Amino acid sequence: MKIPERFYMFKTNLVFCLATPVYIFLFVVLYAPSFNLPVEWLETWRLRSGLCLPICCAIEMGVLLISRSLLSFAVYRHKLSEFYFLVWQMVEFVVACLFIGLFLALNMHLRYFDTLSHVVLIMLALNVFPYAFYWVFIERLDRDARIAEANSLIWSLRKGVEQNEKGMIRFADEKGNTKLVVSAERVISVESAGNYVTILYDDNGKLMRYSLRNTLKGVEDVCASTCLVRCHRSFLVNINKVKIIRRTPDGVFAEIEHAGVDDIPVSKSYASELLRLFSEL
Repeated sequence: MKIPERFYMFKTNLVFCLATPVYIFLFVVLYAPSFNLPVEWLETWRLRSGLCLPICCAIEMGVLLISRSLLSFAVYRHKLSEFYFLVWQMVEFVVACLFIGLFLALNMHLRYFDTLSHVVLIMLALNVFPYAFYWVFIERLDRDARIAEANSLIWSLRKGVEQNEKGMIRFADEKGNTKLVVSAERVISVESAGNYVTILYDDNGKLMRYSLRNTLKGVEDVCASTCLVRCHRSFLVNINKVKIIRRTPDGVFAEIEHAGVDDIPVSKSYASELLRLFSEL
């Protein structure tokens, strides 16, 4: 499994490189742990700690800066797995111990390998918290980022579905079973004929008719808040498809702009509302 991107971020690693030595310095200064060192070593350390401790922390910081810079810039493209990232951290820890052990052995006039064994144990105890905190903190940030990304994706999908369904009419039969789903803008008219309604709609320039067992009142409910409006006791009409409303000796009719569609009658009770909507277009 590849480690999260945040482990490669230079800013995050820079904070880790600076915070870890500072934590070690403050811990040793405030608590002065003995780490079960030999008495003669402790006496020498107390005499030289004012110089040795800052230099040891500086060595730790230098190793971490070099290691994490390589991690951020040189290894970024290779995307280490969690196993190899752990190996990387172990190597940088060992390298830091080697240099710190060498410095202390030379400064305190001690045998190198004896000093190194104690340094490894002490550094292991001091670095457990910074390394563990760093790992948990990055994992937490990555988890929150994944959750936010997932929520964003879910929201986008929902929004896409809503946008796709916006303006769509689901024509159902009298039992409530959806039989036809079509955009309101494509519907020209809905005509009632007994227990059936006929839906006339435009399918890429081709007139299509679909008969559905339902009442006009039942269909009108699903057409609410769309461009389909009642114009007659037997008709719903798409107000956006009306070319002109004209009055004749036989009554008022809505002429449809689509070729091949007969004029749709307009009842007196619906004429004023239809004229108002038509004038607002």
